[in-house]
Amino acid sequence: MCRLPVIGALLAASAPFAAAAEPPQFQIAAHAGYRVGGSLEDADTGDDRDFDQGESFAIALELRYRPGDDRFFQLWYSRQASAVDDEFDVLHDVDIEYLHLGGSVPLGSHERFLPYFAAGLGATRFSASGPDARDRTKFSGSMALGFALPLAENVALRFEARGYLTAVDSDTAFFCRSDGGEGLCRIVSSSSTVFQAEALAGIAIRF
Repeated sequence: MCRLPVIGALLAASAPFAAAAEPPQFQIAAHAGYRVGGSLEDADTGDDRDFDQGESFAIALELRYRPGDDRFFQLWYSRQASAVDDEFDVLHDVDIEYLHLGGSVPLGSHERFLPYFAAGLGATRFSASGPDARDRTKFSGSMALGFALPLAENVALRFEARGYLTAVDSDTAFFCRSDGGEGLCRIVSSSSTVFQAEALAGIAIRF
């Protein structure tokens, strides 16, 4: 009989620790992807200058909105090494990077996977390969649909399709450099937006 008070005291002491147990608040996800689309309308010729499609990678840093909630704040970064040619058929290597701040929300609940919607706002940077070429940074936004497939308690595979829209001012000059003391801009855009789409697969780990 004397053991019952001891057991009761142990259970009472452990109760706060059990109540304090919460799901991880932070998540990091790394993705490999493939990006398509994106073009500049050449103001000099009226032709579309398409960016080459190709591989990309992305990293997401996510913070849970509040304990027990499957909504997350999200910092999203994605990069693609691409190229575009000008009216003289000169190919220019260019890195296209996105850095967006936003979040993700679940779309219903399913037994084996978790669909979600994500969106963000931030900037796009076009970095040309030429030694004297100037980078261009423009305002952009993105939206995504995806789903997570749990592998363990805090590990999941993630599959996502994301679209990016970048605002580009008319008469914006790209791939400018100094050439014999005179300015040279290979492409002067007359379009107002650049759209790209990306398919991604990755792994997410919660801490």
